[in-house]
Amino acid sequence: MPTIKLKRGQKLCKNCEQPNASRQRECKWCGMAFISKNTPLKGEIKDWRSLEKRDCFRVVNGSGPYYTVNVDSDDSREGEKVSMGHRGSYIVDRVVEKGIISFGISKKNRGMAFIYMGEEKLSNLTNVYHTPHRIIKIKTRFKKL
Repeated sequence: MPTIKLKRGQKLCKNCEQPNASRQRECKWCGMAFISKNTPLKGEIKDWRSLEKRDCFRVVNGSGPYYTVNVDSDDSREGEKVSMGHRGSYIVDRVVEKGIISFGISKKNRGMAFIYMGEEKLSNLTNVYHTPHRIIKIKTRFKKL
């Protein structure tokens, strides 16, 4: 079988060997889901309990709690993930059992926020998947709290 030369921004489906856009979650030809690698990020904080007051971090977009859509609608499709997590940059106030109590430090996110970092679990009451946020350590000149 001849090999297909991929263009920039493409990946090959292992099932049907057809090219797809690199950010697609499933093959547009056969529908097979691509495996998410959850790659490590530069500066990612794994030991979040070691954070101290006034440490600054940024939340990775799309991480944290989410729910899945049950019915197709104008806004979303069935099975789609809807993120309920925080976004932006924060400064640590204190670390508690299941997360970080922090304050937003950018123009778009001010005020107090609880950044969930506990175990991954599904809430039967709300049908929300509680997954920990992914956070990255940042340096900032912001020193006041």
